[in-house]
Amino acid sequence: MQITFRLLAIDDLPGLRAWFEDSELSRRLSFPTDEWFAYVTTGETARCWVAVHAEQVIGEVQVDRDGDERVYLDLAVRPDLRGRGFGAAVLSAFLSAPGQAYPILEGRIEPDNIASLACCRSCGFTFLPEPDAMASFKWSTGHRAMP
Repeated sequence: MQITFRLLAIDDLPGLRAWFEDSELSRRLSFPTDEWFAYVTTGETARCWVAVHAEQVIGEVQVDRDGDERVYLDLAVRPDLRGRGFGAAVLSAFLSAPGQAYPILEGRIEPDNIASLACCRSCGFTFLPEPDAMASFKWSTGHRAMP
C-alpha cells in the first residue's frame, strides 16, 4: 500500500472534523479545533501530517516535541477504515518517512484500546511499564525492539 504524507493544511480540517462524528474516535482524541490547528502548524513544538492513499486522506499523525530528542505521537485513522490494517500501514509508513527525523517516539494508549495496542506492537514499539492506567510505548530510531 503506497502511503504518502504531507503537512496538515486548513483545507483538511472539515474532513478531519467529520471523522469525530464517530464515537470511538471522539472518545480517544480531542476534536481538531482552530486552536489545535494553530498549535500544530505554526510552531516547532508540534507538527501534524495527513496520510494519503489513492488521493484520499486516510489518517492523521501528530507529534509533540518534549526536548531535543523525545516526541509524543498521536495517530488517527479515518473511522470507516478501522479494523482493516490501515492503522498499522499508516504508522509503519510514518516511521519509515517523517518519523525518521525523531530519535525517540513515545505515546500512551488506554488499556482498553486493543486495536491501537496491536497496531503499535506490529510496528515494533516496545511497551513500558507505567504506574498509571495508561499503557505507554516507545520507539527509538536505529534500534526498534520487538516486544
